[in-house]
Amino acid sequence: MPDDRQPRVWALLGPHRGDNNQVLALAQALGFPFEEKMLRYNQLRRIQPSLLGATFRSVEADCRAQLEGEPPDLTISTGLRSVPVVRELRRRSGEQTRSVHLGFPRISPRYFDLVVPTPEYPVPDESNVTRIPFALSPHVERSVSPSDCALLEKFPRPHLLLLVGGPTLYWELPVEQILGAVRDLLARAASQGGSVLVVGSPRTPADLHEAIATELRNASQPTLLAPNDGPPSYPALIEAADELFVTADSVAMAADAVMTGKPVGIVPIAKSALGRAVTAITDRLRPGKRLYPRDLRFFWTALEREGFGGTIHEPKASNPPDYAKLVAERVRQLLAQPAPPATDAPDSAQ
Repeated sequence: MPDDRQPRVWALLGPHRGDNNQVLALAQALGFPFEEKMLRYNQLRRIQPSLLGATFRSVEADCRAQLEGEPPDLTISTGLRSVPVVRELRRRSGEQTRSVHLGFPRISPRYFDLVVPTPEYPVPDESNVTRIPFALSPHVERSVSPSDCALLEKFPRPHLLLLVGGPTLYWELPVEQILGAVRDLLARAASQGGSVLVVGSPRTPADLHEAIATELRNASQPTLLAPNDGPPSYPALIEAADELFVTADSVAMAADAVMTGKPVGIVPIAKSALGRAVTAITDRLRPGKRLYPRDLRFFWTALEREGFGGTIHEPKASNPPDYAKLVAERVRQLLAQPAPPATDAPDSAQ
């Protein structure tokens, strides 16, 4: 975009908080005004992007209106659901709309101007692929309401915050294993003072959530099991924490923790039955290759290599670069380049 006008940027948001935080982190780092497009998807979202093609049809009808009209200069997207929308916007613009996709689009990177995956995703190496060690997260002080501050001030410091995710295709969170981490934190609070704060995610299994609640109710130390939607809010908990501990399934929450610069411990999880079978077969037939659609082992290796995070017993602080700003600079360079010649694109939606 060689002229002096600011680009029109659309941040395509969806149902997952971690995904949306990544999109917003990059949009904010770019420094341009941007529009948030909150999309709700219908059952067509289950079709692979390569089969669905360029279309708005996978978006609920009452959400499509915000996508009509002149396409933006730039889209920022994540998740496979957004891929058909991005392709349709590019089609309508005559391929003039630039696109940045965060994560694994489950389609060739050639459909985007820039793809930014984290280590666990099997995205092929291409000239338009930039890998980062963990998901983008805002590297700024989070806005915290006075009521959240007042609530958290009731709990003595240090605040030991445990962030609990949920199972993935190949990994699970055994109840006793996670309760072991909770007990370790309670023991620390008992011997050194402080309080234990815990928050789950929408992926946290109900039985694990209840088991944690029971453990905390029976503890003699000050504890809080925060609701997923607050109060206190998730940003308030992150901001108030003195040390953070994250179950190893959650790339997004690990990024939020590491980017605080505070001590972080990664809580191990376990392979599911499917995970044990698939990793055994893959490691034998394709040694060193990632599982599809993602292989968390590569993410953990990257964290260890970069020194981002320790263990439940020895949390580690680090000073990571602001990856959102680094990616934003790559995007600005992209926008400064002339777009390819416009192609004829019909106005009608597919």
